[in-house]
Amino acid sequence: MSKFVPTEHPILKIPTPEQMQEMGLERWIQLMKDRELYIQRERDDPFRYGWEPPIWRICDTFLGFDWVDPDESKKLRKFLEKDMLSKFEQWKVQLLLIQGGNRGSKSEYAAKRVMKTLLGKKEARAWCFHTNNPNSVEYQQPLLWRYLPKELRRKIKSEVGYISYNQKYGFSDNKFVLPNGSECIFRNYEQDMDTIEGGEVDIIWFDELVPPDWVDTARLRIATRHGRIIITFTPVKGYTQTVKMFVDGAQPVIENPAFLCPKDGAAPLEDLALNLENCDSWSSGSREIPEIPAGRVIENVPRVIQPPEPNARVVYFHSSDNPYGNPSQVLDLIRGKSTAFIKERFYGIADKTMSSRFPKFKMKVHVVKPEDIPENGTNYHFVDPASGRNFFMSWFRVTPEGIFLYREWPGNYYIPEQGVPGPWALPDGKKPDGKKGPAQDPFGFGLLQYKNEIARLEGWKDAKKEKKQDQNKSDFVKSWTEAAGSDEKIFERFMDSRFASAPKLERDRPTSLLEKFAEIHLDFNTTPGNDINEGVQMITDALDYDEERDIDFFNKPNFYVSSECKNTIYAIQNWTGLDGTRGACKDPIDNLRYFFLADCGFIESQTFESYGGGHY
Repeated sequence: MSKFVPTEHPILKIPTPEQMQEMGLERWIQLMKDRELYIQRERDDPFRYGWEPPIWRICDTFLGFDWVDPDESKKLRKFLEKDMLSKFEQWKVQLLLIQGGNRGSKSEYAAKRVMKTLLGKKEARAWCFHTNNPNSVEYQQPLLWRYLPKELRRKIKSEVGYISYNQKYGFSDNKFVLPNGSECIFRNYEQDMDTIEGGEVDIIWFDELVPPDWVDTARLRIATRHGRIIITFTPVKGYTQTVKMFVDGAQPVIENPAFLCPKDGAAPLEDLALNLENCDSWSSGSREIPEIPAGRVIENVPRVIQPPEPNARVVYFHSSDNPYGNPSQVLDLIRGKSTAFIKERFYGIADKTMSSRFPKFKMKVHVVKPEDIPENGTNYHFVDPASGRNFFMSWFRVTPEGIFLYREWPGNYYIPEQGVPGPWALPDGKKPDGKKGPAQDPFGFGLLQYKNEIARLEGWKDAKKEKKQDQNKSDFVKSWTEAAGSDEKIFERFMDSRFASAPKLERDRPTSLLEKFAEIHLDFNTTPGNDINEGVQMITDALDYDEERDIDFFNKPNFYVSSECKNTIYAIQNWTGLDGTRGACKDPIDNLRYFFLADCGFIESQTFESYGGGHY
């Protein structure tokens, strides 16, 4: 009689002798039979019986797949938004970037979701992309073959269906058609991009190093079918243009302790790093992750982040998410390597090669909710005017608790007759400081319209009285004064000296922007003319705090930004200065520089009863 040897399995552990004795021989035999049957089913038909990491359900929810329970989706959203500085503008997204550590299961996820989409809808269409055709045949096509249901994993030639596959050449003609009329086409980035022009697609999978312009073009292909794009990426090539497009300016939603990246100089906590996180618990409002041992200082790494683009999201798959990928072996390969290498290979995080000039800026430290900004303080208004784009304006409040940027214009809020203008700057694959966003496109405002906006935002009483009349008529707006009263008292206003004082010939006499504003009863001082580096250093000093210690009264920054000032937050996160005077992020940074160079302080004798940020 041959000896029974249980099959090893990463999830279904073999009972210990103590457990076996406790359950009794009969129950143990039945358990082992059931276990072997499950393992065999999983091997034969992974589409139906394969185990799925809990992080996959999070991705399913973000992409809004039909099989996601709506109640579970609502609970997950409530949990994730609990500690966010602002709620998701869009909960379900069409574009998901999965950055993964080695063997983190990101490609397995994408392949199986492509197959579920094809099987779940008649005449669905899928496109799967890789770097070149040999890599498609070697890495991508075998996964689609593996996730075909068992009965379809054979040669099929019928009136509708066509499936022909072998390991050496992949799918015949880089395509297969299911019996329900759904088809999958394999393409690669060495082909002309014209290959993705035209056509309607339900799901697109880009695997590794997709160029950003391919992503932009592909989005048009999924529009009519309300389709989805999944991008899977292991950051061995670093901070690529596509990663930059998603990650620059992103808000962290949820983070994990990186137990392999201690900040205290002590040994990595390897056992804790290999823990499989039960992301299913997120929907119940909790997290099942190990606690950081007392006295240890561990770096945090992102798990989910929200890019500036509301219709996109980024999820990080850690190597520990996939027990089938043998994460302990991955750990053996990276042990002793640099922190950047470990974050790349285990946590899926690309190291940013061109850092912002303000590396200490952290969303969870420096960004505050509008309601948390002190109402009393000394308010200052700064304007960076320009030709060919809108003015950029910033409002600061200096308080004994610190300095707060509480409003920006244009911002992420409704502007009468303009709507919500969109971002001031957007990520760009080529320009370090991003590209011009729609908010820079001129509204065609004259000075009276700028005054009208300032009065509206600050709650001037004159503006409220004239609310029922045509505010664009110059006689009304020109007569308004702050002296008549306002909700928000501004101690001083400043304007960029270079633009404000430049003489302009008008009616045969030179005049300046400062003089023109004074004529409509809006007075500005000019900003100091100090060099850029001095102002940047002052911003850096105001953001500074000891990252190794907890934030408290004795260890905290002196400058905070309202979560509603999204354009300034993006600029602080991404401005490098490498694009010079034409950098897309420059204007918000200029106003910060001007503020700190102007030495604006808290005036104790002044009491300003102002609304704390927002209220636009």
